[in-house]
Amino acid sequence: MAQYPENTGGIIAAINACITAAGGTVTSYNHNTGGIIQALLALQTAIAGMGGGSAVEIELTAGEALSKGDAVYIDADGKLQKADQALTRDEATVAGLIKEDVAIDQLAKLVFSGKIDLASGGFTFTPGDRYFLGTAGTISTTPPSATSNYVVLVGEALDTTTLALNIDVPVLLS
Repeated sequence: MAQYPENTGGIIAAINACITAAGGTVTSYNHNTGGIIQALLALQTAIAGMGGGSAVEIELTAGEALSKGDAVYIDADGKLQKADQALTRDEATVAGLIKEDVAIDQLAKLVFSGKIDLASGGFTFTPGDRYFLGTAGTISTTPPSATSNYVVLVGEALDTTTLALNIDVPVLLS
């Protein structure tokens, strides 16, 4: 275990080590109470995955051709399919987003926690906006409002190309 001096600088160095471990971005903080508070706030952000933290991903077989950024569910055969707000609860249960384009029956990288950079996927997010499941694997800032559709929060934009996943369970509109 690392040793840190028992002073303000040591406290900030220990917090910075935690920020780094959580995948966050370390900046310079003043060696005073205000600096400690700023560092703790940055640590909180990193731990929450909202500007820090790395993606957690697994590989599963694609049940259809999938594109980077597609919201997917896991079908009864254990394959990834495009999720859809207007179909069944199972098909609206988002497992995560696809990290890169993949052909049918190939291994797909599924990001199910943390953040995902979709810069080369043609996405342009509005920082701070919340994104919901749409149809055929799409995501949108507009949640569905039609009866028998499911509202599923997928995540929040950190910047114009990065989404922090915060996937929620489907809520049926009646």
